[in-house]
Amino acid sequence: MRKRDILLYFIYIPVENLELISPIQIMKGMFLIKQELKLENFYEFESYLYGPCSFEIYHDLELLTKESLISQIPSSRRWFYYKITPLGKNKIMSISKNINENLAKGILGIKKFIAGKSIFELLHYVYNKYPEYARNSIINLEELMKWPLL
Repeated sequence: MRKRDILLYFIYIPVENLELISPIQIMKGMFLIKQELKLENFYEFESYLYGPCSFEIYHDLELLTKESLISQIPSSRRWFYYKITPLGKNKIMSISKNINENLAKGILGIKKFIAGKSIFELLHYVYNKYPEYARNSIINLEELMKWPLL
């Protein structure tokens, strides 16, 4: 399965309290999918401003937007939220036929996990579990790390 299909599937999977998904949630979700589901031949991540980052994901988000499979919803900041489009839902039907059941369950579990966390809690989790990806963060790590894992 192509990594861009996994990205689209992740954006699509409906979970309670998460109709729109932010770039940080997408990035950390894709990172957790790679790390915790042990995916090979997936996005490569590096330590960046908000922890693990794959610039290829931003490129794929642009392609999925241009293909009208996802839409960008402006935020009050300088970035967009994302959501699946009707055309994207149609594409998901063919992706769903080819996705491994364990992978699908793992992706759903990670999206539910992300939906249940604030951005602060999500970063705290990732920084604690994968500190090598937090070294270039602009977030005050000392203050963040004082909080116990929730």
